[in-house]
Amino acid sequence: MRDIFIIHENEEWLVPLRAEFSKRGVTAKEWFVHEGAISYDQKPADAVYYNRMSASSHTRGHRFAPELTRMALTWLERHEQTVVNGTDALYLEVCKLSQYAALEQAGLTTPRTRPVVGRDDIVPAAREFDQWPLILKPNRGGKGLGVIRFDDEAGLAAYVNGPDYEAPLDGIWLLQAYIAPAQPHITRAEFVNQKFVYAVQVNTEGGFELCPADVCDIGDSFCPTTDTEAESETQSTTETPAKFTVTYKYDQHAIITNLEGFLRQANIQVAGIEFIETAAGELFVYDVNTNTNYNQKAEQTAGLERTGMGSLADYLIELASK
Repeated sequence: MRDIFIIHENEEWLVPLRAEFSKRGVTAKEWFVHEGAISYDQKPADAVYYNRMSASSHTRGHRFAPELTRMALTWLERHEQTVVNGTDALYLEVCKLSQYAALEQAGLTTPRTRPVVGRDDIVPAAREFDQWPLILKPNRGGKGLGVIRFDDEAGLAAYVNGPDYEAPLDGIWLLQAYIAPAQPHITRAEFVNQKFVYAVQVNTEGGFELCPADVCDIGDSFCPTTDTEAESETQSTTETPAKFTVTYKYDQHAIITNLEGFLRQANIQVAGIEFIETAAGELFVYDVNTNTNYNQKAEQTAGLERTGMGSLADYLIELASK
């Protein structure tokens, strides 16, 4: 069996994957990518390389990790190594507008969106966009960070011209039509080897920071999906609903087949894809996470035999055994 290399920049997100490899008697090698050199002038080791680079790497101090990863993947693909989530996947991971173009090309519906570069251009662009409420989001973000809803031009202008304004990493803002969900949640469908594994409903009442990783779910400082202090106070008087819940609603829905087709067309092997259902039953796909995580609590509560990380470990081991 060939070696398996995990290309990443976040130790905590690897903990459950290590555990699944351990259950199977396998130890994967880890390639922490932050700064360094790529031996492009030499041949890489013959192995399976799984890319787990995240668009949110800059929030952990790894500003140029995606750029270095792109160099590494280019090198590996040049030598025809087995790469899971290669340069095509990384390209979409760090550019949401490119995600929408690829999704639309595959016949999927995305929210109306307009990119803007320049602080002074945001409000005029929104005025011309003329759709309220709207979402202002970074083109390169990750974990739902920096996503803000505005109900009118005055509120947007107050933010853009105020002291809390912070430019997105790549300078590109996206103005996006707010899609009102039928229920206060979004759905995230997980895929391994371009095949559907399961879906979770994610409660959005607490905001847009929707990272499903267990470390995020418990209030990790880099991915605060819950306000632990507020949650503690709430639990003293009422039961807090689970943020992540496995759902079977879409298992036989055409959206799953269409998303699998998108992954094949986009050359992405592993992903979590998020979509919203409106009261009219319309489905809008709005985010593709090629560095996907899984919520173990939701998996355990549902009694899943086929877990996300377990499926991923099996897939990588199968590739390494060929």
